[in-house]
Amino acid sequence: MICTVIPINRSDFTFESSFSSIVRTYELFRPEKYVIIHAKFNSVHLEKLKYLFEKLKEKGKKIEMVSTESISDFNSFKNIIDEKTKECEKVYLVPTSGANIIAVFLALLSKENQRYQLVNYIFSFGPWTHFYYPFVPRDLEVAYTLEGKITNKPSLDLNLDPYLERNEFVRNIQMFALKINKKFDSCREMSLKVNGVDILRTWSVNYHETVKLLNKHVFSNEDVSEALLKLSGAYDILVEGKKLEEVSYGRTVVIDTNLIYFGIHTHEIRDLAIPYCADDEILRSVNKKDNPISYIIFYVYQALLQRSKIIPSKLTICDVAIPKIEPDLIKGALVITNDKNAFERWKELSLRSYAEVEYAELDKSNRRNSFAEVTSVIFNMVSLLKLMHEKIPQSYKNSMLKLDIVEICCNKTWCIDVLKANKSDDQKTT
Repeated sequence: MICTVIPINRSDFTFESSFSSIVRTYELFRPEKYVIIHAKFNSVHLEKLKYLFEKLKEKGKKIEMVSTESISDFNSFKNIIDEKTKECEKVYLVPTSGANIIAVFLALLSKENQRYQLVNYIFSFGPWTHFYYPFVPRDLEVAYTLEGKITNKPSLDLNLDPYLERNEFVRNIQMFALKINKKFDSCREMSLKVNGVDILRTWSVNYHETVKLLNKHVFSNEDVSEALLKLSGAYDILVEGKKLEEVSYGRTVVIDTNLIYFGIHTHEIRDLAIPYCADDEILRSVNKKDNPISYIIFYVYQALLQRSKIIPSKLTICDVAIPKIEPDLIKGALVITNDKNAFERWKELSLRSYAEVEYAELDKSNRRNSFAEVTSVIFNMVSLLKLMHEKIPQSYKNSMLKLDIVEICCNKTWCIDVLKANKSDDQKTT
């Protein structure tokens, strides 16, 4: 009998890490029993995991809960786990979603008996922050063990549709990742093809070339091609020459509307604040519907709102509204804009006395070229192109863009046409 012990008591990304750990462990090792160690303050996450546990039970798996309140030290922990897994020949210990002390206990336990094997999952945060497995490509959720390389072939056969987001932009990304994970063991070489042309590849990144190809084969306006790359998160956002992630850590970041168009949703900003004025400007842009981006920006903004906080401001343009935000709401915050004129005015106002005001710009030097970053750009762009295909009326579509086939391709051999909804859409490339 194969078993696993998975704690659910870390202080951040608790649901994401626990869900990923449970599903990755299931597909890799097929445990027959899951011992879930949980803290009382994580009960809300257990409630969200209830459907997943029911799916595992339908597969004949046993789920047993252990409260951290019953654990006082390592010996009590060891006794509980030994008792709960006494019938198990092999026990996989997964510290990924556990607090430090439980992770240490699991590591110590793995040294005491050969039937205990420590397995850890390394998550790719950055542009994939707030996504979790199996709704991210498998290669971004790497499994490690101290006992050697894992050779098990993963097999994902759980119905997890209720965990798909309602937001169409995010839902698209989740569904594409889920399809790829069910079809491929690994997809280390991924590419985006539009109308039969390779637009972007993980193994050879050139965003300047991507803009040219989009302009030639999809859009008639190069500004739209560039705007799509920005919104897809292709570029670093720089503040005083440093990445926004570096200067924003541990502080609230208040953004102007232009940062939304810069793809800030693909950056790992833990405490993001959006003023009401940005909400107003986005809605005004949506109502114009004068270019392909105006048809899809709301879906990105809606997804960003789900992990940001809204702060009150006057319902006028943000150039005017942001300096008038109640000081106590943004005291000590980092306030950023890409509007040079607004920045020059703001730094001369009283706003500068209680918040840090900085100018933000894009770095277009292809530095966002890691596997995690490029796959994020690919999935974001594919979702946005699918939304364009669905949301732009046919009467306008012909003059705005040409979009016949949009494909995510894996390992240079197989492609999935994402515009085909609920169809058998896997096709082999030649």
